[in-house]
Amino acid sequence: MKRLNIWFYAGVMSLIWCGGAASATTYVNPNGKTTLNLSEKGNNRSSFYLTKVGNREFLGNIQITRSEGAAGSYYYNGTFKDSATGPGRKIVCSGDIAIVRRQVGRSSQLGAEVTWKVKAGENCPSIGQTFKVNLVEALPRPNASGDYTSSNANTWSSQTNGFVTWPAWRVTSRDGQLNCRKTANGAIQQVYRADKDTVAAELRGANAITMANGQPWLLTRQGCYVRANSQYIQPVSMPQ
Repeated sequence: MKRLNIWFYAGVMSLIWCGGAASATTYVNPNGKTTLNLSEKGNNRSSFYLTKVGNREFLGNIQITRSEGAAGSYYYNGTFKDSATGPGRKIVCSGDIAIVRRQVGRSSQLGAEVTWKVKAGENCPSIGQTFKVNLVEALPRPNASGDYTSSNANTWSSQTNGFVTWPAWRVTSRDGQLNCRKTANGAIQQVYRADKDTVAAELRGANAITMANGQPWLLTRQGCYVRANSQYIQPVSMPQ
């Protein structure tokens, strides 16, 4: 499984956001070492991953050639090609890739089972081998107090700097309603409802989280603020 120890580069990960957070999903394994960015909407059929094998780093491109949904899952088939970066001998590996996307248990989080079949390459040590790994979507996680801050409510694409807040959230208040206030902890402007509303973060300033009296608040596209805590909101899997 060394081949699937995938790492991200800060410079390259900005490409994820350029592709649109709503049109691509980033999947990781629990230890955070495996990363794959899958384009799942629109006409963009290209995806990518990043790999470290020994002391060499690889950038892999995926071309999706076929996709279909069935019984709560979505299937992607295509080809991949990865190349070693930096100094050293040229290494290129290529072959077929299969991705099965489904919800993880009863949660709303998405998972992806990815299978690489290495078929060809130049100086490729893995020809003829098959590798499989289970990943989960890289959703933001609250801190020990349940708060989402500028550094943990961000997207995977901006994880190195803590900016670009996750774009979509759902209401998790016990009563199914969430007050959105004109200012942080100010007068109520509107009410979001769990059964009908998605809370969209205001992304034109990149970081939609602001602090007031030591508590984080999320600025929404409606120009009002909701409490950024897991008791009230949780991130929605992308794409929706």
